[in-house]
Amino acid sequence: MTKTTSSAAALSTRIQQHLGQLPQAEKRLADMILESPGHMASYSASEISKMAGVSNATMTRLVQRLGYQNYDQMRRLARQGQDWGSPLYLLDRPEQSTAKDGADLYEQHIASSTQNIRGTFAGISPALINEVGKKIAKARQVRIFGQRNNYFFASYLRWQFIQFRNNVYVLPVSGETIAEYLVGLEPEDLFIVFGLRRRNPLLADLIAAVSSFGVKTLLITDSSNRGDLGADWVLKCDTKSPIPLDNHTAVMALCHVLSAQVIEKVGTSGRQRLVKIEELHAALREL
Repeated sequence: MTKTTSSAAALSTRIQQHLGQLPQAEKRLADMILESPGHMASYSASEISKMAGVSNATMTRLVQRLGYQNYDQMRRLARQGQDWGSPLYLLDRPEQSTAKDGADLYEQHIASSTQNIRGTFAGISPALINEVGKKIAKARQVRIFGQRNNYFFASYLRWQFIQFRNNVYVLPVSGETIAEYLVGLEPEDLFIVFGLRRRNPLLADLIAAVSSFGVKTLLITDSSNRGDLGADWVLKCDTKSPIPLDNHTAVMALCHVLSAQVIEKVGTSGRQRLVKIEELHAALREL
C-alpha cells in the first residue's frame, strides 16, 4: 500500500478505533467526519465544527485525542484521499454537481466529457501517439495489464487490437499470477499498463520487472498521477467529473485513437486478418 493510500485510509480507521471512547460532543463531530471525510479537504476547522454543532475547542480536543499535530495535518490526509480517487472522499466537494433537472444534469456531464477529451489530447503530442502506434503495430507480442476498472479498459483495448493484429493478451486472468505472464517476455514485445486511479501500489514494481527483460512499457493513467512509475511512454487522461466517480470518456477516446494508429500502421496484413475474421464469423454463424 502506498503512503497516500495508507495515510488516507488510516484517518478513517483511527477515528473508528477511538469512536467508542469519545465524549458526546467529540463523537458527534467524529461521526460527521466519518460520514463525509472529504469535507475536511475543503473546509476549515471552524466550519467543520459549526456543521457538526460543536465548539472549536471540541475540534481541538478531537484532533489531539486522535494523535494528530493539528487540524491541517488531518486536512492534508483528506486531500490525499481525494487525489487517491476514493469516492467517499470525493463526496460533498464544493464543485460537486447540484443539478436536479435532467437537462441540466446532462449538460454538466456532456461538458465534463468534452473538457476531459480536449484536455487529454492537448497534453499528448501527435508525435508521441505516432511513436507509440508504431510500437504497438510492430511488437512481437502486446501484453496489457489492468486491475479493477483498469481491467475493463485493458480488455477493451485488446478487443480493438485483435481485429487487426494477433498476439495481444490481457493479464492477469482469474486464478493466475502476474509472474507467469512475465517469464518469456522479449525486447521485441510491448507491455501496456492501465494505471488509472485508484492505482495498485504494485505498478512501479511491475513496470520495473518488465523493463528488466528489455521490454518497452506504456503507462495509460490519469492526470492526478504526477509520476511515470518508470514507464517508457506515459499517456495521461483527464477524468474530472461532476460526481464522485471519475469520468472515463477521454480514456475510451484515447483507446480509439490508439486503435486507429494500429489500423493505419499494420497495413495490408491487418486488412487480411479482418477479412478472415469476417469469413469465419459467417461460417460459424456467430453474429
